[in-house]
Amino acid sequence: MEENYKLEKEYKVPVMVFSEAYRAFQKKFVYPKSYIYMAIFAVIAFVLFIFGILAMNDASKRQKYITYLAFLMACAFAFREWYNPRKKHRSLTDSVRSLGEPVYKIGIAGKYVDISTVSDDMSDLSEEDRIASEKDDPLPEKTRINIDEKYQLLEYDGFFLILSGKESIYILPKDGFSEEELNTVRNTQK
Repeated sequence: MEENYKLEKEYKVPVMVFSEAYRAFQKKFVYPKSYIYMAIFAVIAFVLFIFGILAMNDASKRQKYITYLAFLMACAFAFREWYNPRKKHRSLTDSVRSLGEPVYKIGIAGKYVDISTVSDDMSDLSEEDRIASEKDDPLPEKTRINIDEKYQLLEYDGFFLILSGKESIYILPKDGFSEEELNTVRNTQK
């Protein structure tokens, strides 16, 4: 244990916690922008629809065709804004599910938080395959998150979201942490 850590603990992120945490992240940072774009495209589609009904009676076939295509494209863009966040959530959750439950370690110091992968879940591999996998695919180095103006800590019922700007999120489940350890995590937020 390093001397300057206030807290150092290993943990796992179950798939259900990941799914719930990523959905919470999307609700806070992704969905608002997506809903705005969806509303803009829906309004454009509505205007094109009304314009097509009211003003296109005497128009040429080509003008009607272009208006119809513009209406369909606006509808498609609105649908895409609704669908893409859900698709990304499903895709990332499936990726995490395929990883198993690797063991992570968090280290909290005064001015930074370190998060690292301790080991992969290789319980279903033989000893030879496990050694070969560790040699071919070493664990990533630890990530240091400075506690500065870009650092955010969001607390939910079953987990914390640790954000470094909007580039990266880290999920810290509350299961397995004592109340004192949870307070140490809470105190990282300025």
